[in-house]
Amino acid sequence: MSKAIYSLPDNRKLKLCDDVLKMMFSYAQDHKKSPESGGILIGRILNCESHIVVDDASEPMKSDVQTRYRFIRKSVGHQEFFNEHWENSEGRCYYLGEWHTHPEANPTPSIIDKQEWGKLLYESIQDQNQLYFIIVGTKTLVIWYGERKVSGNTFLRIGSFNRNDIQN
Repeated sequence: MSKAIYSLPDNRKLKLCDDVLKMMFSYAQDHKKSPESGGILIGRILNCESHIVVDDASEPMKSDVQTRYRFIRKSVGHQEFFNEHWENSEGRCYYLGEWHTHPEANPTPSIIDKQEWGKLLYESIQDQNQLYFIIVGTKTLVIWYGERKVSGNTFLRIGSFNRNDIQN
């Protein structure tokens, strides 16, 4: 059972599944030549109380741009990954946001990160006003909640997860 469960501003919960945590941490930039990596988050919104479960995440694709301090996700590969999950779930999965790595122990978003997050909120994929953004550091990953509002986007840090707490 995952320990990665977080309270959202509207009293719902967000859960990250253990397999997703393990996969994201497998790309942690532990070495001086490790590039930034990332992908999309997909999962379910539960009917009972609208809690959110991140069931899966895409891994970096060959078409993505990866350098030590930059990751640019291209749609090629990630869209197919989502389409396959959409088909297998009979249309019951959602695009929930994005993840990427930073070469720091306890990551913080850059100005570029927040600009990109704002663009994703503005694009309103699947008519969602809220998305989740994860940055994986070498020791912890940090989760941000992004909400599109008329008065401007809001980004709130909702929690972190220590790499040593992953269930084996």
